[in-house]
Amino acid sequence: MLNIVSLPLGMVNLKLTDRRVLYPRLKVCHLVATTQGASWMCEQLQELRDQYGFEVAAVVAGNSGPLIDKLDAAGIPHFAANFEFGTFRSVLRMPYSIYCLAQLFRRQRFDVVQTHVFISMVFGRVAGWLADVPVRLSMIAGPFQLKAHSSRWIDGFTYWMETMLIPSCEESLHLCRAMGVSDERLSLIYYGADERVFDPSRTPSINLRQQYGLPEDTPLIAMIAYFYPRLPKSGWVPTLLQGEGGKGHDDLIKAAPLILAEFPAARLLLVGSGWGPAGDAYLQEMKELVENLGLEERVIFAGYRADVNSVLREVDVAVQPSLDENLGGTLEALLMECPLVATSVGGMVDTVRDGQTGVLVSPARPDDLARGILELLRDRERARALGRAGRRLILERFSLSRTVQDLAELYDRLATREKQQRKFYRLSVSLWRSLAALPIGAYLAVRLFVIDLNLAVYFLKLPFYLIRGLFRRLLRGLKRNQAEAVVSS
Repeated sequence: MLNIVSLPLGMVNLKLTDRRVLYPRLKVCHLVATTQGASWMCEQLQELRDQYGFEVAAVVAGNSGPLIDKLDAAGIPHFAANFEFGTFRSVLRMPYSIYCLAQLFRRQRFDVVQTHVFISMVFGRVAGWLADVPVRLSMIAGPFQLKAHSSRWIDGFTYWMETMLIPSCEESLHLCRAMGVSDERLSLIYYGADERVFDPSRTPSINLRQQYGLPEDTPLIAMIAYFYPRLPKSGWVPTLLQGEGGKGHDDLIKAAPLILAEFPAARLLLVGSGWGPAGDAYLQEMKELVENLGLEERVIFAGYRADVNSVLREVDVAVQPSLDENLGGTLEALLMECPLVATSVGGMVDTVRDGQTGVLVSPARPDDLARGILELLRDRERARALGRAGRRLILERFSLSRTVQDLAELYDRLATREKQQRKFYRLSVSLWRSLAALPIGAYLAVRLFVIDLNLAVYFLKLPFYLIRGLFRRLLRGLKRNQAEAVVSS
């Protein structure tokens, strides 16, 4: 644990390097409720350690998976926690899971705990508050959770447990304000992309067209995104997105005939695999759509590729047609100076400035999507100029270096302020907060599971299901006894 230094009030305004002398080894922990994806968390932690000297760790949802491999390769310590949420059994277990997480925070004496993604926030927010962690932060991964009914009211009911919220696009910032969060508790920091990986001057050619047996002058349009399953009809999904494929693959496929009418030699390259079994089903649905439109020779399903920087270096147009998004894949495309078309949703309007760094189109409008793509294919020189301007903007405001710098300054400023005012990890505070958490948890449970999910109906039907199950077991037992009697006779 860091030594507590009594500072004059003016010391809060010290530069980052000066404050580092006072707090040289802040312990920082990030949480994410997954074991795959989330490479941005690993990148942030690695840079916070290597560039700013923080002691870092991660809490994830298990002990194996692609994310665990990345953390191990980076030498970042990690802990497994139970983030199960949404079933009746998980509700009963949730208080114990939060208690275990709070105990982990207390044992490790983290100075900063930062959550990513909504489920991680639910657990980490309450656990950090109970443990009396000095600096507690939620980095909001996108506007999605602030638009869906259930996640929005949970966020609004509990945000006061945080030291500060970190919206990661302008729309999320506005939604937080609409939720009643004051500007003093908000800090806009973007999820930046690694400008060293996505650098056209350092990325070699891979002869992409040759890989797919295409002539070198083939107009190539690429979309790089996982095939996520269709979004369910649920209070956890914004109303306008329910039943839709959130990434907009179907809109791009439907736009293809309009593009091919003017550029018949063009090819559409869809890079990405299905996200789990449900994602594989959606991928198959998109392949069937391609067949129904007679586009089998024009659309290439490339599957997962690790060399997306090289792909973006060689395509003519990159497309991000999401129905709702944070920054999506706009950062990587613009860093590679790739001409870009994106829908005017979420945080993509922060990076794609229409007519300056790319072309914005309306969501769920295949005709407008085709219009934007054709605009760039018709004028290749202007398209490349937009891509170059896009890289300049990303390097200035949306790079991984800028993200980590903003986070480091925020950590130091808040740690300095909080430690001037009081000590932390006080057992008495944890005890009274545990008592206060009982009515808070009861309210959350009743509103979510009785009102939102209407599980009261389930409980009314429960005796019927138990009796029916018992009757069926008795019936199977009688049939089995009869069969054994016939065999023995």
